[in-house]
Amino acid sequence: MSLVFCLTGCGEAPPPCSDESRFIVAKSAGCLITGELGTLLVRDWQGRLALPGGSVEVGERAQCGAEREVFEETGISVTAGALATVFDNGFHLFWCHAHTDLEPKILRPLEIKEVGWWLPEHVPEAEWRYPGQGATINALINALSATRAETKRPEDIHGVSKLAEEVSND
Repeated sequence: MSLVFCLTGCGEAPPPCSDESRFIVAKSAGCLITGELGTLLVRDWQGRLALPGGSVEVGERAQCGAEREVFEETGISVTAGALATVFDNGFHLFWCHAHTDLEPKILRPLEIKEVGWWLPEHVPEAEWRYPGQGATINALINALSATRAETKRPEDIHGVSKLAEEVSND
């Protein structure tokens, strides 16, 4: 029994949800976390890359599920911010902020083969878990960079979310 427990997370409990007052319902959610090293991504055992995230538990808010999933997959604590986009499959993607500069670590070795920081523009389309995901992520990151340069206010990303909707619908 302890071997199964260790293989699915080694007993590390995720931190409490940062904000349970915002109520967004979703079946799955994850985070877009960017920094100087690139974007935090996970690779599954089939070799495909994706943003950290997964199923939201029954009664759990989407933001809380995104934060929990990121921790469970990467060992990094995050705070979910604004909704960046919703993919066609219903996956709710939030802009998230990492609480630390710790190196990511694999906490779900049966699910995750590799975790790290990648520059999405250098990831071939064939390596993404979901078709078109790379283009959407690149558009979001580029729009965020432009918004930050224009406004000098990183929290002002409403236009970025709208752009992501347009890219996702193409």
